[in-house]
This record gives sequence, C-alpha cells and structure tokens, in this order.
Amino acid sequence: MKKITFLAVLVATLSLTGFTQNKAATVSHKGFYLSLAMGPAFGDIKGSDNYGEHYTVKGTAYCFSTQIGGALKPNLILHGTIQIQSIFGPKINDTKLDNKYSFDENFIGAGITKYSSRNFFITANIGAAYYSITEETNNPFVSNETSTDPGFSFNVRVGQEWMISKKWGLGAVVFYGRTSLKTKDADITERWSSNRFGICFQATFSKAKG
Repeated sequence: MKKITFLAVLVATLSLTGFTQNKAATVSHKGFYLSLAMGPAFGDIKGSDNYGEHYTVKGTAYCFSTQIGGALKPNLILHGTIQIQSIFGPKINDTKLDNKYSFDENFIGAGITKYSSRNFFITANIGAAYYSITEETNNPFVSNETSTDPGFSFNVRVGQEWMISKKWGLGAVVFYGRTSLKTKDADITERWSSNRFGICFQATFSKAKG
C-alpha cells in the first residue's frame, strides 16, 4: 500500500508541474546546482565470508540523495553526490529484524549530469560506498553501529524535470546502482555486493533560463 500511495502522489505531482511549464519552452541550466531526491529503492544485498557463510538482506529501502555542484557549461553539471539507502527492519537470511535495526548503504562520490533543452537528464555517479547495520538504543544520542570497509560503487539516473519557477524544477528519476566490496575483521573476510534500482521524486535548484 505504501508503494502504491507513493506512486500515486508522484504521478499527481508530475501532472500538476507539467501544466506550470510552457510545453514549447527550452531550458538552460547555469551556475550553482543543487538537487534533492527521495523515494523507494529495491533489490537484495548479498554477502559471504571465508568460512562459507552466505547472507541475503531484503527489504524496501528509503533512499535519499543530494547532489551539489555547478555548471561546466550550460546544461552540463559537475557535482559531488551523497546517497543513503536505509532498510528499516531488514530481513536477513529470512529472519525479520525489529524496526529498531536499519541496514544502510552509504555512498559518496562525484558525478556529471547532462540536461537536454527540454529538461530531460542523464546522470552518472562514481565513488565509494559501505554497508552498515545500526541498532537504535533508548538514548536518542547513542546507537550501536557495525560497518564494512568501503568499496567501489556507481549509480546512473534518468529523469525528467519541469520548471515551476526560474530557479526550481520538480520531476521524477529512475536509477540503478551497484556496489561491490571486500571487508576484513580479524580472521574474517567478507564480500558484499548489491544491485539496486528505484524511482525518486526530485527537486532541483539552479539558475535556469527558459
């Protein structure tokens, strides 16, 4: 039901913003750039260790990402990217954990976004990511966290935005991301990987001429 509600709100938002932008208008992004995106992410996370144990983490993640940068030239943006995907109450090897536990995939890197004159865009990000599992405690300022070493990660996005003012655009984006890493702790070596995809609502601030 939550997935259906999210998609319904997204479709309604896109319909409204579509009417606010002149269909014949062309858009040119310049200067400072900031984009914020959030939505559900899907796909399992898999791990194994040197003792023959295998792990599968399942659950719908809540994804939030921020991209900050500037235009190299009109409609070509270079930016730094931070993305967090959190599964609350994950299922690990078919065992459902309480919602006080979260399994996170944390990404930091850099990327480039290319806009068309009609505000269609393609983004590619490359960087490092690590996984962590966090247990919330009764103290809101203290939590127990175990994390892996970082490893190679990338994600690609394709989307469409509609300008609702001279500086703000709203739209939707579909994305795919992959992370692969090796982590060591004493005599234990683990390998983790994921293939994740999702759909996000995106808000972008930039100096745009239409």
